[in-house]
Amino acid sequence: MKGREHLAIGITATSIMGLAVFNLDKNQNLNYFIPLISGSIIGSYLPDIDAEKSKASQTFNKVLVITLLLFALVYKLNITNRVLEILPRVIVQNKYSLYFIILMTLGKLSPHRMFTHKWFGTMLFFYTVYNIGNIYLTLGFIMGYTLHIVGDRFSTNGKHLNFFEFKLPCMNSKNKFSIKW
Repeated sequence: MKGREHLAIGITATSIMGLAVFNLDKNQNLNYFIPLISGSIIGSYLPDIDAEKSKASQTFNKVLVITLLLFALVYKLNITNRVLEILPRVIVQNKYSLYFIILMTLGKLSPHRMFTHKWFGTMLFFYTVYNIGNIYLTLGFIMGYTLHIVGDRFSTNGKHLNFFEFKLPCMNSKNKFSIKW
């Protein structure tokens, strides 16, 4: 499936779920809807971070380049001391955000439909997003990610996708260590 098809399925299902929850609880306002839909967008795209031409992969590459440029700028401006004072506090406060970045990197380096499309990688992503702290973001992410896997499973190219197979990051279909550059 193409990314926009995954996105359409994820956003539609998550919106219906969100509206159903909103209609059940009249005291609830729509402030939950933005993180719910944001989580769905991220969850719908993220499993394909291992595919070269996917939106998730392209976005990851752009963010990586911008981050490297910022590190070079910090070094050039000689403000590394101030950054090193702030960075540990940010990482300690948001360690699960750092774990999420590490998981995305491992997913990016893995062959297509291996780590990010298997139960182990899926559960690790769910766990880190849950621990970031916003329940609506987590519900949207889980809905988008799960529907991505289901959509891939029922597409013609994914009919042999075995979700319950155990795959570590950077392992190919023959259980050999394989980093995709």
